[in-house]
Amino acid sequence: MPHLFPDERRVLDLACVDLPEVPVFGRYEYFSAHPGLKTHTHPGTVEICYLERGCQTYRVGGREYHLVGGDLFVTSPGEPHDTGGHAEDRGILYWLNLRIPQPGTSMLMLPPTESAALMAKLSRLPERQFTGRPILKQIFNEIFALCEQPPTPLVRVAVVNELVRCVLEVINCAYRQESLHRSPLIARIVERIKLDPGGNYSLTDLAEEAGLSLSRFKTKFKAQMGIAPHEFILRCKVDAAKKFLREENRNVTNTAMELGFSSSQYFATVFKRFTQQTPVEFCTKGPAIPLLPATGPQTSNVGLPGV
Repeated sequence: MPHLFPDERRVLDLACVDLPEVPVFGRYEYFSAHPGLKTHTHPGTVEICYLERGCQTYRVGGREYHLVGGDLFVTSPGEPHDTGGHAEDRGILYWLNLRIPQPGTSMLMLPPTESAALMAKLSRLPERQFTGRPILKQIFNEIFALCEQPPTPLVRVAVVNELVRCVLEVINCAYRQESLHRSPLIARIVERIKLDPGGNYSLTDLAEEAGLSLSRFKTKFKAQMGIAPHEFILRCKVDAAKKFLREENRNVTNTAMELGFSSSQYFATVFKRFTQQTPVEFCTKGPAIPLLPATGPQTSNVGLPGV
């Protein structure tokens, strides 16, 4: 079988398997920052996003939501959302748009009563951002694999089965009581790095502080924060650099040294990886990340009325 994802971004319209109720089904895997999204809406459709890896910021109703790997994010039909002027960050994101059925009609081959019950539950989630489960990656990838096959009636049934599993899993994740919480030790390390991003952090020392082996610390940190500890440290340094450069008017070399980078060249490389701009461009132009039209992965929260 050919590799499912030869490109960093893939978007399907599931009308290809006679499922027009799913007009957008996509995945991206970005290895560097990409242009952010303009404010947009999805009339008549609920959007479900699953950030498998990385970090991402989305804005709904004037509020920013900061996602980490493993998070789900849902927007309601017609709800304006965007990336709040931020880039689409490094990471892996899956998303789908599900069209709301008219009263008395079927969705995903379900009878009208069951279709209405499923959408009613999906449209009344308690939160718009919540922790998902790794099984969602398997479900999304299975749908992509099925869509590689000739569109037969049995393939359509198989795709529908996975889509229903996906929606039910999203609902279950939103309501389950045992949603994951950051352990106190990891939380303490995270806050220390945020407060002092210029520190010279050794992963071995951080693991020892957490009372874990190095491999166990890396695994636990990534499971709870969505990214590896080394990347988290770099992100905190870049965030601090933005403040130093723009608000405190410091020069690039001093900023690099104060934040613990070995050279201004390495600092510039890391800075551009996360912002799409060199430090000099950021200083002269500001954080003017170009925004893309809303034609692709558009993440948003479970946009419940009043949430």
